[in-house]
This record gives sequence, structure tokens and C-alpha cells, in this order.
Amino acid sequence: MKKNIFAILILLASQVWAQSTNGFANIDFGLDRENVIEDIMKLGYDPLGEVESGDRVVIPVYMLGDLPVQVDFLFNKNNKFFAFEIRTGRMESDRLPKVFEALDYMSDQFALKYGTKYKITLLQEADIKPGVHNLYRQWIAHKSLNIYTAIILKDGRYYSVGSVTNRNLAKEEKSSKAAPRKTSKAPSF
Repeated sequence: MKKNIFAILILLASQVWAQSTNGFANIDFGLDRENVIEDIMKLGYDPLGEVESGDRVVIPVYMLGDLPVQVDFLFNKNNKFFAFEIRTGRMESDRLPKVFEALDYMSDQFALKYGTKYKITLLQEADIKPGVHNLYRQWIAHKSLNIYTAIILKDGRYYSVGSVTNRNLAKEEKSSKAAPRKTSKAPSF
């Protein structure tokens, strides 16, 4: 009986952690571009885009477990970090099974972080439309986040993508206030 209660408590604790809305790898949503760049550098990566005035900062190669990916940090009108995308490399159609393997692996990594309450869409090669996010899994238990994994077909090549967007920051109107820096002791991604 005690073992069952202990197992249930561990499961509940892992679900609470899995539903965290903090951002990516201890980089909290709402931070400004400079703080995001600083935190990326603390993780040991050289971000791209810090000099540009674009809407994103990029980690060109990040290991998501065993999967090498690119991570894009997106910023809203107020220069606040509001979303991130994780992408695999592009592959030709003859390597499409590898794209599906990467999609499954990425989706499993997202499930570890965001929980197992998701809607799944069975994708096959014939279902993939060019130029759009062909959704695979969508996490539905998070009220403040849009979370999904998908396959994209662009210029005859396929890649997997995972996206997490903070809804409130995505809709935020332009203001002159800067967000205060938050510190977090949450686990990485």
C-alpha cells in the first residue's frame, strides 16, 4: 500500500513538473532579447541573431537528448521572449522515414516535459501538405501555452518541428515597459 501511494506521489510530482510553463532550458518566457542571449551563453552556446534586429535568436545546434536540433527563440513587439521552435535538419523524400523517427523522438521529449495529455493526428506521406505545419501531436492541457509537433515540407525537403508559444505574450500589445528579469531554479528543458 505504501509503495502504491509513493508511486502515485511520484507520478503526480512528475506531472506538475511536466506542465511547467517556464520557457526553454531555464530561459523564462517574458525575458528581453539581451537576457535571453546572456542565458544562452551561460548554457555554453553561441547564439546567432544577437546583432540583427530580427524577431529571433538561434542556437544552431542543440542536443535534444540524442537528436541534434536548431532552437529558435522568438520575440514579440515588446522584445520579450514569447515562443520557441525546435527544428531538425531538412531531408529529401527518400529519407522521410528518418523525419518520422525524429518527429516521434521529439514528440516523446515534449511529452516528458509537458505531459501525456495530447491529441494525435496520424500522418502519412500523402497527408503532408507543402508550406504548412502538418500537425502530429498537440498538447491540450495547458491553458497558457500552444504546444505541438509537426512535419513541414518546404522546397521538396522535409523536417520536424516542435513549437511552444506563450499565448499571453504572443498577444501582448506594444508598450514602453521592459519586463523585470526573473530567476528560475527549474530543470533544463
